[in-house]
Amino acid sequence: MNPLILIAGELHQHIEVKVVEERVQTNFCNPEKGCSLVKPETLGLPAGQMPIDQLTGTPIYVSEFIIFPDRTAIDSPGFESIAGDMTAGDRVRYRASGHLSYWSSDKHQWSLAPEGVQIRLAGGLDLQPNQDCGQVFCIPITVEGFTIFSRHGVSSASSLIVGEVRSDGSLHTHLDWIVESNLGTPNAPIGAYMVELQLITDSYPEPSDSLWIMFNNGLPLQDFQQAVAGRVLQSNTDTTLADKLFGWAESNYPTLFPHAETSFIALGYYARCYQNGACVGVKDNHIFAVGGEFGANILTLGEFNAFAAQAGL
Repeated sequence: MNPLILIAGELHQHIEVKVVEERVQTNFCNPEKGCSLVKPETLGLPAGQMPIDQLTGTPIYVSEFIIFPDRTAIDSPGFESIAGDMTAGDRVRYRASGHLSYWSSDKHQWSLAPEGVQIRLAGGLDLQPNQDCGQVFCIPITVEGFTIFSRHGVSSASSLIVGEVRSDGSLHTHLDWIVESNLGTPNAPIGAYMVELQLITDSYPEPSDSLWIMFNNGLPLQDFQQAVAGRVLQSNTDTTLADKLFGWAESNYPTLFPHAETSFIALGYYARCYQNGACVGVKDNHIFAVGGEFGANILTLGEFNAFAAQAGL
């Protein structure tokens, strides 16, 4: 058997977008309908097994950055609907959330991206009021924006227009994904990166289920397959250890974590909530907290393994 050899940018696919029961639904696209889809065996997965996160069931769409003279970027995955799947003239928008995830071949573990590294999603559109047209009603101005994903979350515009549905109800559009330093220089560490999106439209504002997009930035294919396996073929979170850590925190800090509920999975976190409104969760080998004394914004408390070691677990 000959090893699979890919060239840069060959991990290219589309995200299928449609409206089902008045809500946007995304899925792996169907090559028989003319779209592009990465074969599971290319990713080191058993034939027919799609890249779906084992713990959360979140679909993972895969792409690969290309090195250009002035930047490292790719316009994949694209967003595609076939005729009749959408409402003509409706605007499709993304909603970005979560934190930028990272996998290196040294640690063989998914974690938060290094400090000072970001992925910039460019090419999305926004509408701004236009007061200078001299008419009673002015058509809004269309401006191009961008979204920044980093270990600290999402910044700049968290939601922008992906594209407008054609007259036949179809859609085919691409945005630009750029991996870089927070100074805009193309020197991000080699590794795999992952971001989180949901999709909505102007006519159907209830968001789709979350989807993850995983990018290969310079890893040999075999190493990138290990990054995929770290999500798809095994859980990225030791839920048994997480439950033990939650229990330790409840015993040692009862005022912060009173009267726990059963652990659950939501938005990519393995989490537990408490009577005072506080919730804690594990994701990408980090502990996060929100609510109660932690406030309304999600806080990163530290590395999961470090907390578990401190608790003697």
